[in-house]
Amino acid sequence: MYDDFPTEYQVIVVGTGMVESILAAACSRIRLEVLHLDSSDHYGGLWASYNFEGLQKFIKEVNTNPNMKNVVYNVQEKWYIGKDSPEEETKKEGEEGKTDDSKAEGAKKLWTRADFATEYRKFNIDTTPKLLFSRGPLVELLISSDIARYTEFRCVTRVLTWLNDKLAPVPCSRADVFATEAVSIVEKRMLMKMLTSIVGYNEEEMNNEFKDWNDKTFKEYLTHKGLTPNLIHYVLFAIAGGTNSMLCLDGVRECKKFLMSLGRYGNTPFLWPMYGSGDLPQCFCRLSAVFGATYCLNQPIDSIETKTEDDGKNVVVVKCMSKTLTCDHLIMDINECPKEILSPEPAEASSDISRAIFITNETIMPSEKEPLTLLRFPPLEEDGNAVTVLEVGPATGSCPKGLFLVYFFTTKVKDAESDLKPYAEKILNLSEGDQTENSDKPKCLWSLYYNVKDTSGSVREGIDNVHVCCGPDVDLDFDRAVHTARKIFEKMCPGKEFLPRSYRYNELVFEDAPPGPEFQKEDEDADGDKE
Repeated sequence: MYDDFPTEYQVIVVGTGMVESILAAACSRIRLEVLHLDSSDHYGGLWASYNFEGLQKFIKEVNTNPNMKNVVYNVQEKWYIGKDSPEEETKKEGEEGKTDDSKAEGAKKLWTRADFATEYRKFNIDTTPKLLFSRGPLVELLISSDIARYTEFRCVTRVLTWLNDKLAPVPCSRADVFATEAVSIVEKRMLMKMLTSIVGYNEEEMNNEFKDWNDKTFKEYLTHKGLTPNLIHYVLFAIAGGTNSMLCLDGVRECKKFLMSLGRYGNTPFLWPMYGSGDLPQCFCRLSAVFGATYCLNQPIDSIETKTEDDGKNVVVVKCMSKTLTCDHLIMDINECPKEILSPEPAEASSDISRAIFITNETIMPSEKEPLTLLRFPPLEEDGNAVTVLEVGPATGSCPKGLFLVYFFTTKVKDAESDLKPYAEKILNLSEGDQTENSDKPKCLWSLYYNVKDTSGSVREGIDNVHVCCGPDVDLDFDRAVHTARKIFEKMCPGKEFLPRSYRYNELVFEDAPPGPEFQKEDEDADGDKE
């Protein structure tokens, strides 16, 4: 079937992760000939979203494929509910046969493993869940390139923290700060003054507020400013997402990023992609395909080598699909990259990532409307790591009605279960058995712990036309992915615009068809979206 397949390209991209997909779109957008390959039969790599059946296949692949074991490891899957049985069927029928009065009381569905198998398509479970800052680099890129039209988002409805051994809402907006009863009047004034100084921070100004705090911690700065322990908790742990050892300027940057994104789309600074974070790489792939890129999934590469042609031009030779392909530039997911191309040592000191996914039958904190939650857990131990928790429900297209997905992630210390279970036990009921037991915590029905290799690596010095893309990091947002893609693109295509806006059909000018009122109206109807 590949007999007539072209063999020469300007760019070949291997892997459909976030960075690779952004680069494929950027190269296609400036009309380079792009071939985009992936050894898997789906998009996204370690950035992918899976339905429940697909996630089971992913777990099986991790446990059986030696190459995958080098990237994802310590995988622990556990059920907290039984398989379907006559006894459970009787119990379920009893629940369904209750009177309308009992239904009005909101009796919960009793889930079985068979229910998960039946409704598997309603799940979109992320292996790398992330949020977008409303004014962050990815949102700005989606808008400026018009790729935003390929996806939808929901606003995070609340930010929570763990304070005084219980969940507490974090006041985000000015209105929240002045409405909350958790902060005194004096503290509110102190907090507003502090946040105002952070928003005004400019790294280029040598004489700024924070010029003498380069080697000191953010907590020391907040203490120096007279903030109460209550306010320090909100600013350091909930807004900056830091720890006691976080450097001052790092904390200021994180706080400013948080504050600058407030009020653009909702009451919090964050957006969540409908159908999961794994939908975003596909959005960039759609644009890439529109501008002529060729896509081939389920196509592993056999070998890579570089050579100099007779005219002195350096090219990369890729053997794949029983063919020999050549390109001017090769872009690769680091997990697909041959070891001889990588540097023997990581580019920077790094730690692996601990992740966990839980499926629960209730939200972690009751709310009038279905919540979409960010929870930032401060370290439970003095020198521990902060843990980020994301909770998404059915309204995001992530799970069936009556369930919630709860994601935990942090920097690895021991293994995923050891690192994250103590935090999960604070807010989830992890006991096995009866779903009807009275508990002030949502019942966990299923869990998955796993560690992910941090792939901070670099190309061996001297290979200028092979560009390696690192995998997901532990950060909450996509900033590193966008920064990496932009940096590689500028190296490949100096002077070219990075993902310029692509015009829609109703914005094009046709020489033979001067636009009159009727012509414009027809275009608007066809496009379905008037600019």
